[in-house]
Amino acid sequence: MPPPIQTQGGSKAALITWTVITSILFVVSTVLAIFAHVDRNKISADLGLLQSKYNDYVAESDLGQDIGNLRATKANDRTRTEGRRFNDDMKLVGIAVAQRDGLVKVIAGANAVSEESALLEAANAMKAVSAEKSVKVPAQYLTGAITALVNLNKDKQARIEALETDAKTQDAKLAKLKSDFETALVTHKKGADAQMQVAQTATAERETIRTDNDKKVQDMQAKMDESAKLAQETVNQLTAQKKEVDDTIVKRDQTIKGLQNKLELLRLPVDQIIRQADAHVMRVAGDNIVYIDLGSGDQIVPGMSFEVYDRTEGVPKVGGEPTNDENLPKGKASIEIIKVSPGSSECRIIRTTPGMQVVEGDPCVNIVYDRNAKYNVVVYGNFDLDRNGQATPADADVIKRLVTQWGGKVADKLDVATDFLVMGKMPEVPNYSQEELNDPVKVYEQEQKKKALTEYEETLARAVELRIPVLNQNRFLYFCGYYEQSAR
Repeated sequence: MPPPIQTQGGSKAALITWTVITSILFVVSTVLAIFAHVDRNKISADLGLLQSKYNDYVAESDLGQDIGNLRATKANDRTRTEGRRFNDDMKLVGIAVAQRDGLVKVIAGANAVSEESALLEAANAMKAVSAEKSVKVPAQYLTGAITALVNLNKDKQARIEALETDAKTQDAKLAKLKSDFETALVTHKKGADAQMQVAQTATAERETIRTDNDKKVQDMQAKMDESAKLAQETVNQLTAQKKEVDDTIVKRDQTIKGLQNKLELLRLPVDQIIRQADAHVMRVAGDNIVYIDLGSGDQIVPGMSFEVYDRTEGVPKVGGEPTNDENLPKGKASIEIIKVSPGSSECRIIRTTPGMQVVEGDPCVNIVYDRNAKYNVVVYGNFDLDRNGQATPADADVIKRLVTQWGGKVADKLDVATDFLVMGKMPEVPNYSQEELNDPVKVYEQEQKKKALTEYEETLARAVELRIPVLNQNRFLYFCGYYEQSAR
């Protein structure tokens, strides 16, 4: 069908309509473009003002890894149920300032007032160490100074031993001179007696013999005087050297004591370490199964044990003498990890205290374990894990292996870096009768036990001197939740 024929009037109306619509669209697009341009200029101006305002606080290049680390620190802090360091509304700059203040207190103590005073105190300590001419500090930091002082102490000790050896040699020489003199004196006396006998029988030769003997005596006396003079000079030199060494030892001990006091400020009190829960019970599932809030990424493994304490009473203090079993820190229960998952771990209850029940929120402790630190532990003596009255070195090896498995480090000797000392059973000296002491084997056995007891007491005294926390076998096992398992 052909299209309808349009009239001339209809074409003009359509043309006018499209012209008006086109004009309106043009005006609208122009107005929108003007508004968009004005908004863009305003946004650019606001951005410039913000950049100018905050340029003095933080550079563009700093908004990278450091900001990410601060966010991660804040996020990790929010996961803690206790011991939190930051408020939820604290900004990242506030967290950075709090971290700086924490470092200032670690360096200069709780009374430090500013970063400048802490740095000044650290610099003064380094300056005091560097002032010792015999100390070569490998780098300007506190651990370098301590290492240098330890090496100096070793050198001084070696020098003392060399001087003592030399003194013994000189004493031996002096004793030899004295012996030679006494021998010569006896020989001379015999000769003099013989000459006197000859003088009595030969008057004519008496004066000649007496003159010869007098001359011999004078020569011998001169030699004796010379020998005595040399011996006295040697003694004087050794005395002066000994005084110098004694003075050096006193200065060294004073320096070490000062460093020990400074390091003691950095050492957390043992109660603060122990009473800080390592984990908490999240859920009690029944059938002796519970779940704790440690999981993969927290350096824990199946077989690791914890002691569970009451959530209202908290973790007990160390308490009692370190060498006896009074006030043992026995908790509600002991648990063992059997499965590690992200964010939690499944545990079985291996021991319970009658009348007590594990509930959600109860704190869990293993004194060796720390997700952020590696403690240095010295294990000394023989242990009796099955508690049959026979302490053995093999049980001491078990304790050392447990310390390593739980994240600690077994140290060979006590020093300022030691965090804990775990003492075995105190050696007992047998009280034999006089008749039994006629047996050389029993005499030797008694002497060895006395020596072991002396070394045990010296080790304990050394720990007290260095202010190192001391735990006996059972106290240590309870604080690890391993008391029940150790006897198996």
